[in-house]
Amino acid sequence: MTSLGRTAVAGLAIATIVPLVGAPACAAQTGLQVGGVPALNYDADEGFGYGVVAALYQYGDGAVRPYRWSLHPTVFLTTEGRRDFTLFFDAPEFRGRWRLDAFVGSRQQIATPYYGLGNASEFDEAAVTDENPRYFRFGRTLRSALVNVQRPLGDTPLRLLLGAGAIRGTFEPIPEGEGDSDGEGATLVSEEIAAGTLAGIEGWATFARAGLVWDTRDRETGPRSGTWSDLLIQRVDETLGGVVSYTRWTLTDRRYFSLGPIVFANRLLLQGTGEGVPLFDLHRIQTSFRDQEGLGGSRSVRGVLRNRYAGRGLFIWNAEVRWEAAGFDLVGRAFDVVLSAFADAGRVWDEEPRVDELLADLHRGWGGGVRLVMGRDFVIAVDAGTGAETGLQLYIGLGYLY
Repeated sequence: MTSLGRTAVAGLAIATIVPLVGAPACAAQTGLQVGGVPALNYDADEGFGYGVVAALYQYGDGAVRPYRWSLHPTVFLTTEGRRDFTLFFDAPEFRGRWRLDAFVGSRQQIATPYYGLGNASEFDEAAVTDENPRYFRFGRTLRSALVNVQRPLGDTPLRLLLGAGAIRGTFEPIPEGEGDSDGEGATLVSEEIAAGTLAGIEGWATFARAGLVWDTRDRETGPRSGTWSDLLIQRVDETLGGVVSYTRWTLTDRRYFSLGPIVFANRLLLQGTGEGVPLFDLHRIQTSFRDQEGLGGSRSVRGVLRNRYAGRGLFIWNAEVRWEAAGFDLVGRAFDVVLSAFADAGRVWDEEPRVDELLADLHRGWGGGVRLVMGRDFVIAVDAGTGAETGLQLYIGLGYLY
């Protein structure tokens, strides 16, 4: 099996839904709702994976929309040493009109992908041998914390966002268990560092961010109409205690249109990152609700391998048709089944993005998925996508992409 075929070759999820406190389906959502998805998969680089992705929603008496608070813990481990522990918290009406969200996590990946910089980076199958199967991999550990607050400006849908955080990144140019001091088993990362084309920076990236968020969605989970757009500017700076300085800006526009049970959802995202960004933070996609990674994978362009393309400039276009196919009641709760078809595309630039090249040389993925929605907010998601470089990719998790 080639290196391109080693990612997520099998996946399995079983929904475990435990309504702890709540009202019948016909009444307003109240109390505490808990659900989770066991995460099981196999990756030839990292071994068998196991863990759980969970979500807790506290609705209280149902007066606060969409909920009083939510908590999303994730635990994922593999037999070859990957260790991911993350926690995300969101309180839409923290102290009145303020919204607070926070993330803390530790992610150790013994063999994360890297295929080089630029939109035309190539996969050279000859570089992947039995003696050196991880040529397009490196080891990475990220420990991070982030907090954002948002507040409406007057009685408008416009919100001001302020945030701060820190990321500590370390990496192994040659993944654990590969290579030796004589250079045997060299990887693309180790070769580019030796050649001076890639900076081997480790340590803290400490940042502050500010932005504006425009939100007219009819509901936050699975919206049927409205617009959700944001402009964010993040400054990573040595004066804040980090080892590097650079600026990242991100413009995202999401729109939702409905026709009966059919919803068309569209996302356009454009991002630029300044010189000096270290390898451990290169793939980050900044958003106003949980940062993501790409280009390629379940949170950016489905059907393209995870983090397949890397660059300081980034463009993503997601188009998705969602159909509320069925609804039913079970254990006192209302459930909906939503089917979807999607087409994703995107590209990167070595430097800042160029507007005149937005639709040139795009990398594409396409496929379909299903969502099982319990109540208003708990969503079990399964997507399957494919693209020109790879076979079928399976993505299992919670929520919608956007």
